[in-house]
Amino acid sequence: MRRRSRIALAASALAAGAAVLVAPLAAGGQANDDMLAVRSVDATERKAVDVTFLYTGEPDDLSQLTIREDGALIKGVDLTPLQKTDQGLATVYVVDLSSSMEKDGVLTDVKKGMKDVFSRLPSGDEAAIVSFSDAAVVETGFTDNQDQLDGALDDMVAPEDGKAALWDGIRKAATLFEDRPDLQPNIVVVTDSTDEASTSSAEAARASVINSGAAFFAVELDHAGGTDSAAFQMIMDRTGGATRMATSGDAVRSAITDVAATTQSQYVATYASSATQGQVDLSVAVGSIERKASYVAGASVQGAATGEVIKPPEPFGPDWLRGKLGGAVALVLVGLAFGLGAYAVGSLATSSDESLNAVLRPYSEGPVATDIDNEGALAQTALLQRAVELTEEFAERQGFLTKVEGALERADLPLRAAEALFFYAAGAVLLSLLSFALGGLVAGFGIALLSLLLPPAAVNFLAARRSKKFQGQLPDTLQLLSGSLRAGYSLLQGVEAVSKEVGDPMGQELRRVITEARLGREVEDAMDSVAERMGSPDFAWAVMAIRIQREVGGNLSELLLTVSDTMIHRERLRRDIAGLTAEGKMSAIILGLLPIGLGAFMWMSNPEYMSPLGSTGLGHVLLLLATVSGLIGFAWMKKIINIEI
Repeated sequence: MRRRSRIALAASALAAGAAVLVAPLAAGGQANDDMLAVRSVDATERKAVDVTFLYTGEPDDLSQLTIREDGALIKGVDLTPLQKTDQGLATVYVVDLSSSMEKDGVLTDVKKGMKDVFSRLPSGDEAAIVSFSDAAVVETGFTDNQDQLDGALDDMVAPEDGKAALWDGIRKAATLFEDRPDLQPNIVVVTDSTDEASTSSAEAARASVINSGAAFFAVELDHAGGTDSAAFQMIMDRTGGATRMATSGDAVRSAITDVAATTQSQYVATYASSATQGQVDLSVAVGSIERKASYVAGASVQGAATGEVIKPPEPFGPDWLRGKLGGAVALVLVGLAFGLGAYAVGSLATSSDESLNAVLRPYSEGPVATDIDNEGALAQTALLQRAVELTEEFAERQGFLTKVEGALERADLPLRAAEALFFYAAGAVLLSLLSFALGGLVAGFGIALLSLLLPPAAVNFLAARRSKKFQGQLPDTLQLLSGSLRAGYSLLQGVEAVSKEVGDPMGQELRRVITEARLGREVEDAMDSVAERMGSPDFAWAVMAIRIQREVGGNLSELLLTVSDTMIHRERLRRDIAGLTAEGKMSAIILGLLPIGLGAFMWMSNPEYMSPLGSTGLGHVLLLLATVSGLIGFAWMKKIINIEI
């Protein structure tokens, strides 16, 4: 047993050290020159399903267009350029106004390129401008008025020492589409730098673009040190879009014009669908390029909602853990973990024979004084043993050490009460502190609550399961004991014979009765202890009947048969009640878990909507009130449906 525990300690310590060294893999993407992306699916009319897609390749390639629904090839597809439909575009231009944009006259080139685009804005399309430096600002909302757009451009000036709040600018742009739900959303970012001043993260900006249904385009100006191309590509991988690179001068104006032309490179494929209900898997292919999407028959869907939901990667732990301090902490943890692993491996080589020698010593050297209590104990070092002693003294003074011992005995867990209390308290404190440090207040409170409630709940569950099995074995045990007495056995002999026939936990408890009786304890007292330990009033009545019979006389065998028959009827009544209350129990479980499951689903599906619960004081109070009221309601329902017999 001790050798296995050392092996487990060595493996876990080495695994912990290796886990700390594992670094997250970087996500990346790759742009495709001929880009294909499904922008929207309108299936409100089954005989005329419109699939709008963006394709940046040659228009002649569209002769190879194929569309499949649930794997079946669609015939009779009508293809129309988007400009020839009544669908207009709403494009937000997000312009970098950090100080680096003034170098080499890049900002002037950007303004010229955008004015050229606005001068050729198609009828029905509208544009908006958002600028960002230290903060994001809406220069103008959606409009098709060229003078208004040009005036907003002329007013834009890059401040000295201005930094780039890139992600804030993208999130601000995504909010503008709420005012124009009738137009197809697009975002074009023009920047020459990485984010420096945002209060938002790249993941939050990506989620905002996805939720808005917009396609994402970027004009990256590489004259000032580089942009965050990888983050842009992650957004485009999910929403569709394209990127253009430029340095200065005519290249900047050409890149902006190309991106604007790309947003117009959209087509509408119309066909008659055979799907009448449910989700439909759609495949759009042009030559070797294929994109998959899905929609619900009779509904319309736009943007990233047509594709597979990809959860953005979230960094582990708080920001300080990924800094220099976090690196130092990681190195300390690695050293500690590998040190524990080396100690455990060394213990395997030097201490493997200690247990066997301790067992054989009384036979080879005669009776010696041995500390039996310490053999097999969890606390092997002097420091831990002293901590366990202090825990035992405190628990004994408070009066709950005996309760813990009884609970462990009922659950048949071979643990000392003091050690169980010490490791339970130490584990709960360490887990809570680690959770508060890594996950914040809400996660820390949740982990702390679980670490406090789960171990006692597990012990109670094991004890209840064992007690239920003991109760089910009781009628057969009494019948076997009655038969043994009828065959001429004494009570103690009958108990010993029955203990060898029945399974655990009844057999285990009866063998303990035999052991205590041989050590001088009365059989009835030992059996009373079993009834108290297992929490079985039926067994207590059987022991009471045995005690009365031995005092006043009578036929104990017949008495036990009568008690057994009573137990059988009581067990049948319990099962009938369990069947009648099963619906109420299931309802209580569903009602108790429904708020938790619904809250977890909403948190995973729309974390931005649920984030105030975890980031504001009012949210913390509401979570606490919801938890307390949920526990009260669950306990109330449990009290109602539990019927004692």
